[in-house]
Amino acid sequence: MKEPLRVLDLGLLGGHPALDFVNTLDWRSRRPADGGPEETLVSYDALLAWCRRTGIIGDATAAELARHAAKAPARAEAVRDEAVALREALHRLAEATRRGRMAPKADLAVLNHCLLQYPEGRTLAPSGHGGFAWRSHGDGIEPGSPLGAIARLAADLLVTAEPKSIRCCAGPGCGWLFHDTSPNKRRRWCSMEACGNRAKARRHYQRVKAAG
Repeated sequence: MKEPLRVLDLGLLGGHPALDFVNTLDWRSRRPADGGPEETLVSYDALLAWCRRTGIIGDATAAELARHAAKAPARAEAVRDEAVALREALHRLAEATRRGRMAPKADLAVLNHCLLQYPEGRTLAPSGHGGFAWRSHGDGIEPGSPLGAIARLAADLLVTAEPKSIRCCAGPGCGWLFHDTSPNKRRRWCSMEACGNRAKARRHYQRVKAAG
């Protein structure tokens, strides 16, 4: 990566890689008058950088995908567009889940398309001492491969998570989703250090203003 990528600055606060992927649209709920949401998946390089950071792909796979992208930049850009479409579909599916609504058919179709179009390209192999390990195959690696991995993680979350455990940060303008695994499901913020402290500061300011 020749230049710093904004996507690498994002906190991984979603509690699940699929929700961290949804959160690559930063400040999702911010009003246009305040600058609107901020896109961080600005290129295929940004997608690879995020996938490497989160462990969805390893360094060797990222290098091979970067070589593919250099040979077919139009294809790489199309995959980046597809990644954004998948992300927005996952956001709407997660929102429907947490609100107890039916999944939008069009968004479910986007997720299923990625599941079917980008097979994992892995088989099971002995690892010694009676154990097993996944073995990747080169023919399963093409520019869209990371989308298949993200789609599988998202599908697993949607199948296994309790609907009320998927929550949205209460911070104004934030809009980040997170998987609340606390016992009482009462987590409010993507991060207490970020949105939580900003909320405390606002409440303090309002009390001082009212008293003065």
